[in-house]
Amino acid sequence: MPDLTTTISAHHVRRRWPLTGRGPDVEAILRSLLADGQHGVLLAGDTGVGKSRVVEAVLHRCAVSSCHTARITCTPADRDLPFGAVRQLLPEPSGSPGDSMELADTVAAALLRAARGRTIVIAIDDASWLDEESAAVVQKLVVHVGARVLAAVRTEAAAAPPVEALRSWGRWSRVDLAPLGGPQTKDLVEAVFGAPADGLTLDGLWRITGGNPLFLREVLCGAVDDDALVTREGVMTWRGGVVGDAHPSDTAAAALEALSPEELDALRYVAVADSAPLEVIERLVPVPMLERLEDHRLIRLDQSARVPLLRVTHPLHAHTVIARTGALRIRRIRTDLATAVTACRPDDRIRTVQWRLAARLDVPDDEVLAAADEALRDRDAALAEHLARQVPTPAGVWRLGRVLVARGEYVEAEKWLAEAARELTDPASRANVAALRAVNLFWGFRDRRRAFEVLTEAGAALPADCSGDLLAAEALVAVFDGRADAATEMVARLLHHPPDDPVLAGAIAPLRPQLLLFTGRPAQAIVELTAAPTGFSGAWPMMRAMTQACHVHALVMTGAVARAAETVRRYYQDAVEHGSPAGVGLVALAGGICAYYQGRPEQAAAWLREARALTDGHPRFRFRETVLAISAGVAADLGLVDEARELLDRLGTAGADPSAADYGAFGEVWTLVISGDRVGAGVVLRRRAAEALAVGNVLMATEFLHVDMRLNPSSATAARLRRIAESADGELFTLLAEHATALAQRDLRGMNRVSAAFEQRGYRGFALEAAATGATFNGGREVNALARRTRRLLGEHRGAWPEWLPAPKQAPPLTRREQQVSELAAGGMDNATIARTLSVSPRTVENHLQRTYDKLGIHRRTELAAALAEDGLMGR
Repeated sequence: MPDLTTTISAHHVRRRWPLTGRGPDVEAILRSLLADGQHGVLLAGDTGVGKSRVVEAVLHRCAVSSCHTARITCTPADRDLPFGAVRQLLPEPSGSPGDSMELADTVAAALLRAARGRTIVIAIDDASWLDEESAAVVQKLVVHVGARVLAAVRTEAAAAPPVEALRSWGRWSRVDLAPLGGPQTKDLVEAVFGAPADGLTLDGLWRITGGNPLFLREVLCGAVDDDALVTREGVMTWRGGVVGDAHPSDTAAAALEALSPEELDALRYVAVADSAPLEVIERLVPVPMLERLEDHRLIRLDQSARVPLLRVTHPLHAHTVIARTGALRIRRIRTDLATAVTACRPDDRIRTVQWRLAARLDVPDDEVLAAADEALRDRDAALAEHLARQVPTPAGVWRLGRVLVARGEYVEAEKWLAEAARELTDPASRANVAALRAVNLFWGFRDRRRAFEVLTEAGAALPADCSGDLLAAEALVAVFDGRADAATEMVARLLHHPPDDPVLAGAIAPLRPQLLLFTGRPAQAIVELTAAPTGFSGAWPMMRAMTQACHVHALVMTGAVARAAETVRRYYQDAVEHGSPAGVGLVALAGGICAYYQGRPEQAAAWLREARALTDGHPRFRFRETVLAISAGVAADLGLVDEARELLDRLGTAGADPSAADYGAFGEVWTLVISGDRVGAGVVLRRRAAEALAVGNVLMATEFLHVDMRLNPSSATAARLRRIAESADGELFTLLAEHATALAQRDLRGMNRVSAAFEQRGYRGFALEAAATGATFNGGREVNALARRTRRLLGEHRGAWPEWLPAPKQAPPLTRREQQVSELAAGGMDNATIARTLSVSPRTVENHLQRTYDKLGIHRRTELAAALAEDGLMGR
């Protein structure tokens, strides 16, 4: 497989950034600043949030609106220099300042000359540093000249004396500039680099920087310098999949310089704790000190958790303060934290163990392992791994292997699980390790043979009452190997006796919905998923995403493709929050499949690029072949034949024979289609369909047969699809069977009906294809209706024309007289009135209408208005 990872040029991140996500703020300031009776606007925001760029944008808009603009930039040095700031309004340096009235007159005269009757707008950056005399001059300009003032300040300095002096007269409003939200941060990052970024990277950047553009710039500069941010598949992504530690921040360091030693020491406790219960920190830091840090906007109280938690507001502040703290002091702080949490929250096992270990204090192994188990159940796999690594006993090795399975570290997981299998003696523990190994070997290594060997050996050596975990592993292998018939009874047993192990519990969560989907019962899958939200829990993020992907696919197959598109966006955000690259990649794959069914190949390609970017670096990713095969089909649909061939070449080197459950089998099909061998593609599709049906997988059989039907229509294939649809509960099965039947019988009305049904339910690509194919059949009025629908849908479709379809047929155009007659008829005129209006006979009107009906493919007068509007012919 070629290396598709490339580094990013530092030029992108160090050039001037665009102003992004601030349009509403700029508009709000302009409305207030230029309103009648308004004198000024106070713009408040944290350091680095973008106040100066917003001021610049406002001044530009004011200048475009024929205002005269001027700008003052204040610094700490200006505070002690009388009239130092206001002199920036003079066109050239002046001598001694005189008094404020004299300088005010001089500045006013200069501004009025330059303004030539236009409204004067003065912007003041960092207005809290304005000297007292300059503030007085600006106030006189507002009173006597009618100047409008935009004063920008740091939030904590909004009540500084110079600012209060400015606002003491006249009518002022205040606009608080908030940090960028997640969507705005995404827009800014992608505008800077000119390329999309994956969701995990964007979420990590937003969490680290809190949406502060200056912090974001510092983090990205460090990432580019370290080659931590790269492009893969044209998508920006963080090496390793998750945004790592931030670089020390100069901006954050500057904020710390203003703190007293006592305030800095208090901030260290909150930073080292990395979120701690309020009552714990209050035992160690005086409350007034915490309130001062909150006033500085350095810490915040998070009341969304079960207990109130104190956090450092920006992770960069926490990182910077820890980087500036010596190792001995950090150890003392951790000891203090451990002592405090033990005293006031003795049930908080995880924090107690974590802080005691960090302080190098003794903690019994069983307490560490209990904390690791609890962290895994709470879905903090990173912490669970850290704790498990502290206990080098067989029990610790077992916990470590289990959590590594959940984290997708399959190679290391097998190493530790194999060691645990050799060392553990308790039968229940050995059964659990064998089950985890089998799951890991199948899912992580795609080695079904070795997985079954492990299960067989364990089943023969262990008592029968230890078989529950082994059953869970065997069921997972059977379901995802596509053997629906073999898995049905096993999954039914697991529903009544699920495993207690958090990883295996997560592993079995998608089995029932996936099995229902494979066996043609997506509606039943949706009912069960909706009724049992616990199916989305579990300690394995990949399996959580798998359950979500099943739900999306089930919605697609039940005719609810629009709802599926909404659902996949919600699940995508959930997968991002759970922080698993493979999980996000899997949901992105579901998004690509959903967009493909919607007939939106460009959107599908974007989803699939992200899926490949997050998973192509992991050659054992379970659905890699599916991603590549569907990507190749979408690329071909977009006319990107070379890209499709490159993807198929990579699929050919994947090294695994797709199972009956795997869309990867389509790789061979698209290779034959692109080479022009539709007959050979049909042979492969029918063979794959037979294999899928032999193991009870009607979903994949339907997928194979429907593509075969589109390439090589036949009555036999149509009949097989009808039989499947009769036993399936998803509406799309029925629609695909009706499409196949109409194709095989060259049924014009059937093609018209199925095309309309596809469109109504949101499958616009299939609607277009059915219309275009039907328009080539022999016939009159129905052919024209299909040709019209083809033209309209083609105008809405962003893909290329699939090469297996005939060239789209054009419906015959209306003559000028036919259009006149039809517009009048659509407006409600009867034939006699139309005849008098156009000075023709009623028979001529009737003839024109009949020809119009034929050309538009409609049957009655009541359909005329809608048909004309649909074709954009009304009033033309």
